[in-house]
Amino acid sequence: MILVVLGPLLALAAVSLGLRTTALLMSVVHANVRLIASSVIGTILVAAALQICDRYGVRDLGLGLLLSLSPVGIYDLAKWWFHRRRG
Repeated sequence: MILVVLGPLLALAAVSLGLRTTALLMSVVHANVRLIASSVIGTILVAAALQICDRYGVRDLGLGLLLSLSPVGIYDLAKWWFHRRRG
């Protein structure tokens, strides 16, 4: 049950981290390719952050930090959508 709630929130955090990472590096590629690459990069970053936090015994801190990025993920997806439609 908790995975149903946390999964989409962590996915939004991953997309946010990925889109912000690839903003300058992949500005000339197709928008859909950038979204796919951003999702992969963001997933790797989120998984690494959760593993590091788990190793140090601060799992709740890391989870809370990543979940706080979820609203930013909605903003980043909307921004990506408008840039894709425009260009």
